[in-house]
Amino acid sequence: MLAIKGTLNRVELIGHLGADPEMRFLSNGKAVCRFNLATKRISGKNEQGDRNYETEWTQIEAWEQLAEQCNSYLHKGRRVLISGSLRTDSWADKESGQARYRTYVRAREVLFLDPRSDQPNAPAEVGGQEEEDLPF
Repeated sequence: MLAIKGTLNRVELIGHLGADPEMRFLSNGKAVCRFNLATKRISGKNEQGDRNYETEWTQIEAWEQLAEQCNSYLHKGRRVLISGSLRTDSWADKESGQARYRTYVRAREVLFLDPRSDQPNAPAEVGGQEEEDLPF
């Protein structure tokens, strides 16, 4: 990850896909795959003292080879770990001219946490660089 002096933009999320990914190709031929990821957060306690949880939905965007792999292997309900950075796009609405914004996570790595159907206990990692073997 490229760091700029005094700043850091890194996001890591573990959650479940809310729907199958959507993929498209831009006019330059680059692939982009988008999907929504559900995570849970504590939102207080109810009258009985039990914790309440709320679902947080985050839009994820993957590009090029990572996009194609996500589109091929991810499906609604699959659990993944996403590593990436927070991005915000802005544009002027064509009809009203009002400023519009979209905030999302641009995935750099995706770790498939559910086992593959042909290897029951082996998660698959996609994107990023291979890490060396650790001594433990």
